[in-house]
Order: sequence, then C-alpha cells, then structure tokens
Amino acid sequence: GAAGGGSVAAMVASGAAPLFAASLEQALPNLHMYVHLNPSLALVAEQLQLKRLLPLALDRAIREIVAPVVERSVTIACMTTRELVLKDFAMEPDETRMRKAAHLMVCSLAGSLALVTCKEPLRVSIMTQLRQALLQLSGAGAEQIVEQAVQVSTADNLDLGCALIEKAATDKALRDVDEALAPLYAVRRKSREAGQAYYDMSVYAQGRYPSSLPEVLRPKPGHLQPNQQRVYEDFARLPRTPPTQPPPPPMPY
Repeated sequence: GAAGGGSVAAMVASGAAPLFAASLEQALPNLHMYVHLNPSLALVAEQLQLKRLLPLALDRAIREIVAPVVERSVTIACMTTRELVLKDFAMEPDETRMRKAAHLMVCSLAGSLALVTCKEPLRVSIMTQLRQALLQLSGAGAEQIVEQAVQVSTADNLDLGCALIEKAATDKALRDVDEALAPLYAVRRKSREAGQAYYDMSVYAQGRYPSSLPEVLRPKPGHLQPNQQRVYEDFARLPRTPPTQPPPPPMPY
C-alpha cells in the first residue's frame, strides 16, 4: 500500500514513484495499483468489492476538489514567488540561477498550500463517495460494516490522494512561474549573448523599494550572497506533512 508520509517525496519513497512521474490525468487511471486495502477488512473486502470501488471513490473525490485547490494554491505561490524573485534577483545576470530559485520557492509554497487546503475536503469527499458506492452495492442491513470500511479505507488512503493533489499543484506552479518570468529570463540571456553586463535600472527607480528596507535586503549587482541563496534552497528542505493532532484524552466514565 502507499499510505503515510503526506508529501510527494514520502510517497515516492514508499514505492509509488511511477504514479508521481505522470501528470494527474495519467496517474488517476492507475490508482488501483497504489490504494491500500487494510488487512483488518479482509473478511468483508470481497463482499463489498472494495478492491474495485475504493480506487473509483478516490478518483472521484480527487477530481471533485482538485481544480479549485490547485488554482488557489498556485495563484498565491506564483504571485509571492514572482515578487520576491524580482527583487532579490534584480541584478542577477544568470537566468538559470533565477529560474532555479523561483522553482524551489514556488514548488514548496504551492505544494504546502495545496496539502493544507485539500486534506479535510478530500477526507470528506472520499468518505461520501465510498459510502455511497458501498451502500448501493450492499443494500440495507450492512450499514455498520460499510461504515467501518469507509472510515478505515479513507484514513489509509488520504495521504495518497493529498500527495497527488500536491503534485498537480507543483506541476502547474512550475509552468506558471516560468511563464510569468519568461521575459526576465529572455532579457538576461540576450544581454549575455550580446556580451553586455546585465543591470535592471528600474530597481533604482524612486519608490520602487521603501527607504526603510535594510541594506542587506537591497538588490546589489552580481550573484546573491550564499546566505541569501540559502533562503531559496531551504524551501526544498521544509517538512511538508501538516503536524498531526495528538489524540484526545479518554473520556472519564
């Protein structure tokens, strides 16, 4: 199974790598290879056709929420990344350094936002889709068995669904940030090909940056200092799994 982890990196490490090499549209038809069927449901799994219905429910749940989650996460991540990269790399002549920093930041932001935003709606949607499918098949009298299967299967496969939505967000974020920064990449490339030093004179425009901005944060000619570059590299090292809540204390009797 492919449960646990809560980030694309963790899911890949768990053996689901082929699933994450593809786009979401390519990955969804292969969900049946990666969903986790809990051994505790072995006695009822065949009766409920869980192996067939669980991937379908997960597919429908992901499709139901992915578009608004990805759109919102990517929009925020791209706007934030563009503004910071524009300032920090205003005097950077090498577009590959600029692009790498933008990619590190936008992937981390978009993925983290998508993960936090999607978890609860996805949980609710998986449960709704799976419950509906199982009840249609099993009919009256099986509500208790169905509910156990729904609760356990949702808990086991929520991270897989979240990781796929996170991957969809990071894929779109990379495309969108490159599109937004393409003119800036191009002007640097042209300067270099023409043998000219690159300077963005607009950084000196009055009012572009507040006069109170500390000297260390102001754009300077050439590459970023290593400690400034590390800010972008550290985005790749941020933990992506939201902190799990400790279980509530037992109720006194």
